[in-house]
Amino acid sequence: MLTRKVSDFLSRPKIILGVYLLVSVIIALQHYARGPLKYNNFQIFRAALGHLAAHQNLHLQYPNEYFDLFLYHPSFCIIFAPFSLLPLPVSLVLWLACCSLAMFYAIRSLPLRHTDKAFFWWFILFELVTSLHGQQTNPLIVAGGLLTFTLLENGDTRWAALFPLLAFCIKGYGLVYAGMFLFYPQKREYISYSVLWAVVLALLPLPVTGLDHFVQVYKDWYGILVADHAVNYGFSILGLIKVWWPSFSQSGVAKVQLAGVVLFGITWLLCLFRNQYRTLRQRLLLLAYASLWVILFNHAAESPTYVIAIPGVVLFHIVNRKQLAPWSKTLIVLVFVFCILAPTDIYPPALRHNFFEPYLIKVIPCVLVWVVLQIQLLLHQHENQN
Repeated sequence: MLTRKVSDFLSRPKIILGVYLLVSVIIALQHYARGPLKYNNFQIFRAALGHLAAHQNLHLQYPNEYFDLFLYHPSFCIIFAPFSLLPLPVSLVLWLACCSLAMFYAIRSLPLRHTDKAFFWWFILFELVTSLHGQQTNPLIVAGGLLTFTLLENGDTRWAALFPLLAFCIKGYGLVYAGMFLFYPQKREYISYSVLWAVVLALLPLPVTGLDHFVQVYKDWYGILVADHAVNYGFSILGLIKVWWPSFSQSGVAKVQLAGVVLFGITWLLCLFRNQYRTLRQRLLLLAYASLWVILFNHAAESPTYVIAIPGVVLFHIVNRKQLAPWSKTLIVLVFVFCILAPTDIYPPALRHNFFEPYLIKVIPCVLVWVVLQIQLLLHQHENQN
């Protein structure tokens, strides 16, 4: 009886929402109190609007303001503008709270049972915390993907077309969620609205840059994307190959990523031509596949970006916990223990720094889930009922 009451209490959306907000505020205040080095990523986002207005190259080093580089779309400066203009401590708290709220409400919007949503909220919480500690944009990207799915399910094509493009304006790979439109009617309407939203979002910097500097801003952005690709392997399949095969060179990165793109295309086209998207379960698996794939083949993937991959794991588990019970239960435990908890203080620092990080242990459980899901989709092995 007591166990059930505790379970019911912890399943209440208001309680979970309160935890999400409390965690966000605590992390924000903790990092602000420790000084600028602890919220460096936020400083990068915050300074971008001023650089844009001053007609400076957004993607150069500005060591007097922060370390590292601004790698985001020029329109992100405008989207982030409210946080650039508010006082620093207020904007930092609100930024992390917005990231958590986006994740919470995106999960809430999904066409899942309440018990599944509650599991989703709690299971991803530690991964969300990892992302919040880096003030990362990743929760917004995955929230955009989940909302895209919900809006497509509800037939709201106009707004469904917007969210993948908003995600793209944060990080380019967020656009992958736009591919879900293939499995829904009103494809022409989706494409038309996508073009409209793309133009609107691309022009966002124009009032700040003016015509003279507008084109240069996009040239600078393209240049940093090319340079970024040349130096990374990431917390990804590419990184694992580098760990296991040290001679793996940058020339091989493009080949592996191309193979990943081809495999992604083949998988989705097979599902499309075989009508392997008619049920909600099938569409949830396609969403799960996109969420995992976009991180596992991403040369820029980091530990905090796994807040994008973990929803794929959760959806895989929710769909398959009956059909593939032993596989699903084993994999979900492996992901929690060796992926979600990998960067936390659950493990001693020596173990984290000498084993988990250099050997990319965090990546391996998600790769296993992706492999099982890949086989499942190619062999058409899942239930054909809603």
